Amino acid sequence: MKSKQELRLEYKTKRCQLSVETETTLNERLLSQFTKLDLSEVEFLHIFIPIGKYHEPNTYLIINYIQESFPQIKIVVSRSNFEDYSMQHFILDEHTLFETNNWGIPEPVSGIKVDSSLIDMIIVPLLIFDLLGYRVGYGKGFYDRFFSSCKIDVQRVGLSFFDPIDVILDKNEYDVQLTQVITPDHIYRFFDK
Repeated sequence: MKSKQELRLEYKTKRCQLSVETETTLNERLLSQFTKLDLSEVEFLHIFIPIGKYHEPNTYLIINYIQESFPQIKIVVSRSNFEDYSMQHFILDEHTLFETNNWGIPEPVSGIKVDSSLIDMIIVPLLIFDLLGYRVGYGKGFYDRFFSSCKIDVQRVGLSFFDPIDVILDKNEYDVQLTQVITPDHIYRFFDK
């Protein structure tokens, strides 16, 4: 079995090797699966802005879908602090201004702040996940710290171009299980809230 570091490298490479056509198709299928989620109890939905150079899932498709189909849902995006690995959260609206940080991540630089305790659903970036609902991210722990500041029943929904591996062996005490992961062909549910 591979370590998180080995999995990180493998799945970054796999994503970068996807053709534009394949990536477009996978993103459309992810959106199709996302539309099957029950959003009726969601007031605040946190979503990541994709990092283009890492070929992350195109969350703009999901953002557009929510804005058109669920205009009452407040979409929340974050800015990361690389000194203490914390995140600040902002409502995404027509007034939100973005800048690309030193790591190539588009982040809000102004807007209406949102406390993490208000968030009902978090759309989580990942590289790969396992059959128990644990994920391999980029290794800084931003999202695991973020999860710990949220309400206990927050939905943690990963997006993955790839199906799960059996198990991530080198999990640690800070790793937080996802509630669901959406792939192009399936929604994996790990436990019900």
